[in-house]
Amino acid sequence: MKSSPEIRIANVNDAEGVSRLLRSAMLTYCADSGISSSMLEAMTESVESVADRISRQTCLIAEVDGEIVGTICIKDCPNPLVYSFSDKTYDFLKDYSHCSYISRFAVIQRYRKSGLGIDLITKAISTARDSGIDLILLHSAASNANMVDFYGKRGFEIIDTESSRGYMRGLFANISAHS
Repeated sequence: MKSSPEIRIANVNDAEGVSRLLRSAMLTYCADSGISSSMLEAMTESVESVADRISRQTCLIAEVDGEIVGTICIKDCPNPLVYSFSDKTYDFLKDYSHCSYISRFAVIQRYRKSGLGIDLITKAISTARDSGIDLILLHSAASNANMVDFYGKRGFEIIDTESSRGYMRGLFANISAHS
């Protein structure tokens, strides 16, 4: 019988396993989103780049018997306006002085629909909230119905879309009730 995944903060020694997981999971994400894998920088980033992100951000991993089966990163962003790309986005973000940004969220195929993704994003949200953040942002393909639904059930709403990377990306926001 398999052990349950244990979620912990990643360290730079986890970079190779995180990199391998991201490449595998992003292939499914691309297929589900109807986009080419060449459009995602996660598909081409080096292990060194992953290690650098782990050293600069709060990156969580889920591990089972030494294998990394899930990951998510939370970055502190002192100026949410860096994510503004239209008047609509600007109008939404202008009242916020600080946010967290979620990226590189992935779960290995055999653990999808097991609740692990929910556990990872819940932990990421609580990590941001514990540091006093009221606004959490992330991008995801607007065409990926599974992810749009998943994020929606976790309190994220699409506030705007853009296509600068060759596909329609939604900017999702999760606002704390006490903001």
